[in-house]
Amino acid sequence: MKTLVISDIHGYYRELRDALANADYQKGDRLIFLGDYIDRGPRSREVMEFVASLENPANVYLRGNHEELLIKTLGGDTHAYGILMDNGFLSTLKSYGVDPRTLSYSTGGRHYIERDGKHILLDNRELPLFLRSVIPAEHLALIDSTEHGFETDSFFYSHAGAEPCRPLYEQRGTDFVWGMDGFFLKQKYTYGKTLVFGHFHLMEPFLARGRIGLGADMCVRILITDYSPMVIVDSDGDYYEVRKEWLI
Repeated sequence: MKTLVISDIHGYYRELRDALANADYQKGDRLIFLGDYIDRGPRSREVMEFVASLENPANVYLRGNHEELLIKTLGGDTHAYGILMDNGFLSTLKSYGVDPRTLSYSTGGRHYIERDGKHILLDNRELPLFLRSVIPAEHLALIDSTEHGFETDSFFYSHAGAEPCRPLYEQRGTDFVWGMDGFFLKQKYTYGKTLVFGHFHLMEPFLARGRIGLGADMCVRILITDYSPMVIVDSDGDYYEVRKEWLI
């Protein structure tokens, strides 16, 4: 059994399957997902169906900022819905069968759906009803169950790393989800464990003392932790070694 750490999938189901094949994924391998399963790519529903079908109780499902926004949207946060729509959520809705022609947006920042010939404002009551009518309850339950972080004796896993220059024990769950501060990649601070994260759009994996970044753009990367040295493979067939001196 291997442990495979999987970066942002973002609805790219074919790329996920290619990356798993390149990592020689076998049923029974432990999968640690770093979040951002949905949005942007065309096959978010298939990604969620695959993730929901996994039966290994040792798997770990972390939360990305896109899942965080969706959870807020399901609570009626219309502003969070607007941010999602600006960042690829339309592709997710299309993958679940929504006709984009039924959706509209006003210059006043309001979103609508056409229903029975009427334009219905997606306010804090209608918005959750709409999404729950589109996305299966099983998928929403999985998204709601995602964790902000996961740690072992040597590693700390999260979607976006951590806040710069602060011990992990001082940080809250959402600090591990957003990671918008690029200083995190530039700092020399170490956290006592090697951080493995995604989120950042990187042409190549980010490898520095105590930090391994797997984020990519239209590509899925997988860290295989059981090899020595550890290796990173991706859906394009690229291969990288993680030297021991980069680990804590």
